[in-house]
Amino acid sequence: MIGLTQSWAVSRSAAPTRMLRMLPVRASRADVEQDGQPLPGLVTGALVSVAWRLEGAGRVVGALLPPGHPTGGPLGARILAGEGIRPATMWPAGEEISRESSLVELTAKPARLAVHTPDGMITGTVDQPGRPRADRPWPRRYVADLRRDSRRVRIRAADRVWWLRATGMFGVRVSRGGQPIYRTRGMLGHFLPEADELDISVILLTLSAIPSSTYAPVLGF
Repeated sequence: MIGLTQSWAVSRSAAPTRMLRMLPVRASRADVEQDGQPLPGLVTGALVSVAWRLEGAGRVVGALLPPGHPTGGPLGARILAGEGIRPATMWPAGEEISRESSLVELTAKPARLAVHTPDGMITGTVDQPGRPRADRPWPRRYVADLRRDSRRVRIRAADRVWWLRATGMFGVRVSRGGQPIYRTRGMLGHFLPEADELDISVILLTLSAIPSSTYAPVLGF
């Protein structure tokens, strides 16, 4: 399992960024509960798969809701829960999510997501618009799918559009409105000053929900 510990850093321009340090952790439900108190937004029956510690915010986890769960639906779902963030849920469009296949595979049909706010629910979609069409001949489709720009992930919600893509060999970059708001350098991630709670929840849910091969084959979230 991979966990992220967040601390404050100062960039060369003295603008504060939120630095994410990836550390191996044993991500079980007991590990993320404190004094037996459930984590906010972590519903009964959720199976924790990724855990973070956000400085100034608290504990955050990515978890699996198995198929048939009252909240997860017939195919299951992925959720983001914790302190100091907006709880969020992602539902797959095609393949069922299970213990053996616990991530959301992006297909021709977008996955759905919802971010819970004090004023209601913000809904959106996650897809890969650059992927080659399924009706193209197999050799051409296979070659086109190897292109790095075909691995771009698009997230849309609340009149915002985020683009998540691989950078370099191991990196990830997320931009909104043409401006970067999250990026990695080596094994460190940085939320830039422009990132707000909605940005953080959407990005962490997406990184914890979809396979790393979708955007950076070796990063291993």
